[in-house]
Amino acid sequence: MSRRLIVALVVALALVGVLTAGVLADSTTKQIGLVLAFPDGSKHLEIVTVPVTATTFDVLSTAKVNLTSQFTAFGPAVCSINNVGCPATNCFCDAAHYWAYYHLNAAGNGWTSAAEGVGGFVPVNGAVEGLAWSGFDANYNPTVQPPVYTFAQIVAATTPAPVSVPEPATLALVGPGLAALAGYVGKKNAKRKA
Repeated sequence: MSRRLIVALVVALALVGVLTAGVLADSTTKQIGLVLAFPDGSKHLEIVTVPVTATTFDVLSTAKVNLTSQFTAFGPAVCSINNVGCPATNCFCDAAHYWAYYHLNAAGNGWTSAAEGVGGFVPVNGAVEGLAWSGFDANYNPTVQPPVYTFAQIVAATTPAPVSVPEPATLALVGPGLAALAGYVGKKNAKRKA
């Protein structure tokens, strides 16, 4: 076998390994949209990548926010997010407000109040979870909801300007191209020595 062919095979195998690793990584993680509403009218939008078994609490813990929580008999409780709420030592210090938890409905046009806590729900890939600092009515239903954003809208709002990346077919040509270039340089160097 020629040296050039061996180099080309090694490069091709390396590229296959990189592409396979990317596919395998995708099957072990998921992306969740997160919408947080703060009392001053500001919001936090983020796409969070977590393991497929992650709960919404795991999503919040991974998100780029300052989360303060307390573990209770009912699971983890959200005390404060970005310093809005209560300290971990007194998670329920505000008797009139709490972090209300929502799921974006299947139509993507409204919120459904969560029937479980953030530690008891495992969202699926592409789901959107929301929290808002809220009061509650006489039936203890939350009175404030986050603004509605679909997963695609969060992606659009949080994705920086696109950067040109070569397509996989172009990448597949890089290995043989480099091998051919190495062969050409080797021949040219051999002619100079002769």
